[in-house]
Amino acid sequence: ENRKHAGVIFEALRERGDIEVSVVEQLYSEVDQMFLPDRLVKGTCPVCKSPDQYGDSCESCGSTYRPTELIEPYSSVSGDKPVLRSSEHLFVPLGRHEAFLREWLKPADEGGRTTLQDSVRKFVLDWVDKGLRDWDISREAPYFGIEIPGFPGKYFYVWFDAPIGYIAATDKWCQTQGQRVEDWWRADSGAEAPEIVHVIGKDIIYFHCLFWPAMLHAAGYNVPTRVQAHGWLKVNGDKMSKSKGTFILGQTFLQFVDPSYLRYYIAARLNNNQDDLDLAMDDFVTRVNADLVNKAANLASRSIKGLHGKLGGTLGEIPEDGRALLDAARAK
Repeated sequence: ENRKHAGVIFEALRERGDIEVSVVEQLYSEVDQMFLPDRLVKGTCPVCKSPDQYGDSCESCGSTYRPTELIEPYSSVSGDKPVLRSSEHLFVPLGRHEAFLREWLKPADEGGRTTLQDSVRKFVLDWVDKGLRDWDISREAPYFGIEIPGFPGKYFYVWFDAPIGYIAATDKWCQTQGQRVEDWWRADSGAEAPEIVHVIGKDIIYFHCLFWPAMLHAAGYNVPTRVQAHGWLKVNGDKMSKSKGTFILGQTFLQFVDPSYLRYYIAARLNNNQDDLDLAMDDFVTRVNADLVNKAANLASRSIKGLHGKLGGTLGEIPEDGRALLDAARAK
């Protein structure tokens, strides 16, 4: 499904003249004997100067850039310092879609219909105001992904075909429900447009709030109606890492702690910005004990005192729904 829909959207863009071929300089490793795609080259971010960042985006500041803009790039395969070589690449001229993107980004008080956090809207508009660059949607082989129709040896950049997976997943579901994927995603299907909501991490705002709506609109598809972006979940102040021992699988967590405690803790700590949420274990224990365990125990204690003081320590008949709740509590 993903291959099919990626091809359909690509052809729709090409028919509109939204695919351009240009010769560009790319990083090439003479040791590895290949062009280095984004995830096989690292270097210093050209924006915030953080070291050891990938060739397409910075995990520290969220900026996107071309691999050739990295400072002191090196192959993550061999450590080799790459050289520049020319190659044909395919681009989407994002600047053509600036008017649509500005309309899509409008807040409600200006007649906009897309729900975004104010911080996200400001973040994305800042990129638009700086001028939208052509978006390189192709990568050289070897590259994991979908080969571009009509361009042997060229593959779709992951952030071209990855969000199309939303459409592919809908298609898969429609096949089991006797429905048409077009009624959910095509703007010209005649069906009532659904709400399309994305809940994402702050590091992929750029892809979901610029590239994705622009290519959906250009190809004749419904565009997202809401994007909700959160920060990262950290453990004791550090980004989750297997090597540092801060990577916790949900399945492992469930072996020791009631999941409702974690849900409560995250809900209590979340805000409407993109601040990272730190799962500090000492704070987790303190908050769960104070907010849930102690308050629940205090409620029970007060209820018992009131029962003895006002009602002689007797209970009335428990209604059916109350008994079901009691049975469920006892079962735990």
